Amino acid sequence: MKRVLVDTNVLVSFITDRNAEQQVQASALFERAAGREVEVLLHQAVLGEFAYVLLNLYRLDPLEVAGLLRDLLVLPGARVVDGVSWMRVLDLWPGKVSDFGDAILAAVALTARVDCVATFDQRFIHQLRSLGAEIGWE
Repeated sequence: MKRVLVDTNVLVSFITDRNAEQQVQASALFERAAGREVEVLLHQAVLGEFAYVLLNLYRLDPLEVAGLLRDLLVLPGARVVDGVSWMRVLDLWPGKVSDFGDAILAAVALTARVDCVATFDQRFIHQLRSLGAEIGWE
């Protein structure tokens, strides 16, 4: 089964209407996960950033955010990951991966058994490719 590490922007696109095309792509990924066609990996740093974005940028109620997180955590085909090599993160950031949160995901993608990374961030995609990580999650 393909293991897809999910970036925060994919989660945000999945539950908001900020970009219709991205929402369709993210929804398709999570439908595949619900059908156990792929395993989506949700890093704890991404879940924290996701909650922060929903609370502070989208001004959602904390109870609604908690419900969304619960729904993600019980989704068939979804798994929370929490491990990361912090030395690997610091090897990547800020020189090779400019965003600290992205460096965490890049470190996980490069050291764990991950088939690809799901992100809409074009700069991060370029950085991941330069490191040899796979993107093709669509």
